[in-house]
Amino acid sequence: MRIAVVMGGITSEREVSLRSGQAVLNSLLRQGYDAYKIDLTKENLVSAFIENEFDIAYLTLHGEYGEDGRVQSVLDMLGKKYTGSGVTGSAVAMDKILTKIIAKDLGIDIAKTYSTVEEIKEYPVVIKPAKEGSSVGIYICNTKEEALEAYKALEGKHPLIEEFIKGEELTAGVLNGEKLGIVRIKPKSGVYDYESKYTVGKTEYECPAQIDEKIYEEVCEAARKIHEKLGLTGVTRSDFILRDGKAYFLEVNTCPGMTETSLAPKLAASKGYSFDDLTRVIIESAKA
Repeated sequence: MRIAVVMGGITSEREVSLRSGQAVLNSLLRQGYDAYKIDLTKENLVSAFIENEFDIAYLTLHGEYGEDGRVQSVLDMLGKKYTGSGVTGSAVAMDKILTKIIAKDLGIDIAKTYSTVEEIKEYPVVIKPAKEGSSVGIYICNTKEEALEAYKALEGKHPLIEEFIKGEELTAGVLNGEKLGIVRIKPKSGVYDYESKYTVGKTEYECPAQIDEKIYEEVCEAARKIHEKLGLTGVTRSDFILRDGKAYFLEVNTCPGMTETSLAPKLAASKGYSFDDLTRVIIESAKA
């Protein structure tokens, strides 16, 4: 069985994807798999899957053109197996606005959301791309002027406007329907931005999170419900903000990072899965 570890891509999350992909490739080689690297670029975005021979594509792509169902649809048409979620689940989960609507329908608390700057009733608000991750392009706005400027800066990126909830950041993992628990995230700067997320030592992680037992179970169950409702496969990670005893769902990641600072491996480790165990289970659950 030959495995192509697909990494890189053409989004702002390319460097993170390369780091995730290399960590996965090293893991598979350690376990004796016949694995190699495919670096996706603008030039080979489709041809890479046609010109390379493999039985399974292990996807470590983040953001659009990788995590949003488009690459998955190419692989489906070629009849190739791949890791992670299918086309529909990936596409829906990538859209934070649509996913929040589904979460609300499941009875899960979400932050108040606005369609336009003119609708905003109170500040501060967060404005961010609806279809990007890794804390890229996030603006915290305290005035209408700041909100208009942020909205304009994100033109063409489907801006999502939601109330700014100041609280504790939590992330809950699910592996093929199994609840992996929760990490509490403590950025030293006070904001879990790109630098805090991907620079060793910039953030402290509490795993499992030492929070109220009832809230802990509610958050784990909310993450599992979203994973199940969207028909997701493999490992997913759902992000929440905890304030005054209530956890608000933010988004679900269908292809979470696998770097040395990534949260999915931390969550899996808390349930007894080594990094190699995690990559092996993901391979074994690859979609035909």
